[in-house]
Amino acid sequence: MAPMKHDTTKRNATRAGAGLGALVLLAGGFFWFGGGYDRWSTGRLLTNACDGVLPADRLRSLLGDRHLKARDDARGERLDAPSTSLRVECGISRDTEKDAGKHTDAGSVTVTINGVPTLGPENRRYEGLYPTVRSDLPPAPLGQGWNGVLGVGDSRGEAEATTAVLLDCAPGRADLLVTVSADVDGYLTAAPLDNPDRRTAFARLATETAANASRHWNCGADLGEPLTTAPLPVNKDEYVAPASAKGTCAGLPAHPKTAARAWESERTTAPLEECVLGSAEGHTTHRLTARYGPYAESARHAYAEGSGDPDPIASGQRAGVLRNGGYWTTATCPGADEPALFSLTPYADKARRTAADRAYHLSLLKAFATRSAAAHHCATPAAPTTTTTR
Repeated sequence: MAPMKHDTTKRNATRAGAGLGALVLLAGGFFWFGGGYDRWSTGRLLTNACDGVLPADRLRSLLGDRHLKARDDARGERLDAPSTSLRVECGISRDTEKDAGKHTDAGSVTVTINGVPTLGPENRRYEGLYPTVRSDLPPAPLGQGWNGVLGVGDSRGEAEATTAVLLDCAPGRADLLVTVSADVDGYLTAAPLDNPDRRTAFARLATETAANASRHWNCGADLGEPLTTAPLPVNKDEYVAPASAKGTCAGLPAHPKTAARAWESERTTAPLEECVLGSAEGHTTHRLTARYGPYAESARHAYAEGSGDPDPIASGQRAGVLRNGGYWTTATCPGADEPALFSLTPYADKARRTAADRAYHLSLLKAFATRSAAAHHCATPAAPTTTTTR
């Protein structure tokens, strides 16, 4: 009878082991098909992307935590490197191929972290030095202690929202520009930027990434406050009469035919400022832009690498005429490697402009540049002119 008892015990142990194995397989199935694996995979992806400076929870709230894929592009390693600049880029998007046959909203976020100024720009001759903040109308400054803007514009036929934050790093180190772009027609369609909670969550993605980047690369910048709200860029129907403008369009001379409407943002010390003027019918007639730091540097690079005759904006001049018939001027700013750059782009046919039109354009640019430079504690800009001056 003893051997029979041994066999019975062995069979019971085998059954128990089989049951335990089945439970393990069942738990594994729940983990896999219940989304556990996707969440674990997403956690690893977000932790490793962009050198580990992304706020993973913030990205999950925007894109979800399943079926994400990443792309990384890192160049340079240090903010004080002698021959190259820090450039780290990562793209996070929904992998719609995994949901073949099922509608899934597309969604993507691109994060770029740049050292400022760019060293060795000859390595990037035919591309911009820094990501562009595309904005059909003036971008809105973030405020709350952050030196940055939020804009919405068109990119390859799709709406794109961009938040850019410029960090003033400790002396001896290059500054940091953190740019976060996302497609609006994709994942933001269900809860667009008109939704203040969604807009603030998107802006926080940029400010929290900037804070992480400052610590990660030992930038030592003074950071702003945690965002409690984010500004909404101006809409097409939110215009004022030029005489009533109080922000970036304040103090500009009006013109009954070509400058009857003004679209503006709040006047702060953001690195990128714009004022858009339009006719009474709502057609855009003039765009005035103030660029500081990386945006002035990038504009000069673009003009230097553009087609056609060399543009004086890239060759040490102080004011002059652009190839497109617009006008520009500069101002020196304390502690800045690059002079601030101010430009006016008129949309009227160049061949039809009169002497009076040109005089009006110069008066617009002078008033705009003078007020912007004063707000940034810069020197008085050079007088705009129809000829190139040193």
